[in-house]
Amino acid sequence: MASESRSGLKAFVQTAPQAGRYVWIISLVDFNAQQIRRTIVSDDTFTTSDAARVAGDAELKAMAADH
Repeated sequence: MASESRSGLKAFVQTAPQAGRYVWIISLVDFNAQQIRRTIVSDDTFTTSDAARVAGDAELKAMAADH
């Protein structure tokens, strides 16, 4: 699980099986408010969990760079 954090907010990259393949899931959690702020699931699917995790990590880094 990878993460990016800013003052109580933390983004996690996870993978999940979907129809025999894998997707990445990025969840933004606000620990101060104790709630999930946003969850994004990839449109693309990947053959392995590791491939999905690498793609999810890259997506999270790209989003952090844009912010």
